Amino acid sequence: MSSSLTEISQDDSAWLETLLQKFFHDNSISRVVKLTKEDVGVKGDNYNSEIVRVTVEMILNSGRKSKKTLIMKRALGVSIPMPVFKLEATIYDKVVSELNALMNEFQDPNDSVLCEMFGYEPNTTLVLEDLKAKNFKVADRRKQMDMNHSLLVLNSLGRLHGMSHVLLKRGTIGANDLGADLVSPHNAYAPRILIGGFHQMGLVMEEFWPPEWKEAGQKFVKFSKVVMEKINDIMINYPKDTFLVMNHGDCWTCNMMFKYCPYDETIPIAVKFFDLPFSSINSYIIDVVHFVYMCTRHELRRQNLDILYRAYQKSLASTLEFYGMPGIAPTLEQVYAEAERVKILEMFFAGILVAVTTGDIPGFRIEKAFIPCEAKEVFYADVFKPEEFRKKIELDLKRWLKDGYLDC
Repeated sequence: MSSSLTEISQDDSAWLETLLQKFFHDNSISRVVKLTKEDVGVKGDNYNSEIVRVTVEMILNSGRKSKKTLIMKRALGVSIPMPVFKLEATIYDKVVSELNALMNEFQDPNDSVLCEMFGYEPNTTLVLEDLKAKNFKVADRRKQMDMNHSLLVLNSLGRLHGMSHVLLKRGTIGANDLGADLVSPHNAYAPRILIGGFHQMGLVMEEFWPPEWKEAGQKFVKFSKVVMEKINDIMINYPKDTFLVMNHGDCWTCNMMFKYCPYDETIPIAVKFFDLPFSSINSYIIDVVHFVYMCTRHELRRQNLDILYRAYQKSLASTLEFYGMPGIAPTLEQVYAEAERVKILEMFFAGILVAVTTGDIPGFRIEKAFIPCEAKEVFYADVFKPEEFRKKIELDLKRWLKDGYLDC
């Protein structure tokens, strides 16, 4: 059954216009009565900002009282440069609004996968929608994610990547509208966290792990001296035919929130991404590898990597088709080939950063990433010592060593 669009009568048009004007007028703010705030940040969940929830009590033009909550994200009071706040505001202001406009143009029935911004104060503060008020929750970073969560995230990344590719092809957004990925050499502190991570991990393996890991620890330390050269090839000198998208850039558990099924709170039904200062234009695989190797439970990732990659590829392809670009998405074989090209990132996300993101003790000194010091000082040595962490990554470590990932 097909349908065609026809214009409505002039009388109906005038009536609907009046109705809509009254609706939006009645539901807009007449005046703010009271503002209160509460600190909602959880130690270890955010490394460069403090999060405050603001409750706004207001009177609407209709005369009704109403309450709304907002999230204020502020730079931490540490003596480090925070241009990321200005960049993140620009990304929300332009890129996210263009993504929303694209969804409206094509009447995409799905929800946006990105959090909305209300406004900002340059370099210091962002005001964002309160996802908790819409029943979204942050998953437990310590436990990592099961398959339901992982598949939903990869489906949503496929949508985000597909829509952003459309905007890139149109010329609506470009590299100048975004920044540098967390691990890009263009990111001011990427060299510190990469060099420091491999170095400190290697030293701990040599001194505190069982003796059979000593040689592997020495390889980690040696690899720290060439890691930036390897990363440069991955993040900057990528092949000319690389399929480019807007990457989230820091795609880990505490930069997303989930909404759950009303009759089974173990099943996520929606996810929203936020915290965008490291969003950049690069290969789609950067976000995929970042998430899969750092956030999906290691044993599930090892058993189900093909299922995870297939879910992402299917979502990317269907999104591009919906937005008028069928047949251009990378194939599953190309996804695997691209993952192989960036395989060094597996070690960093699954073997180093995961110690920080799932640990119960402080693991990262962000201020050290911006001041003269030995790179290894960016990471606390203790974060790599727990037996639980070692056992979690042993199988991956053996594969990386056997397949020559650490060969210099």
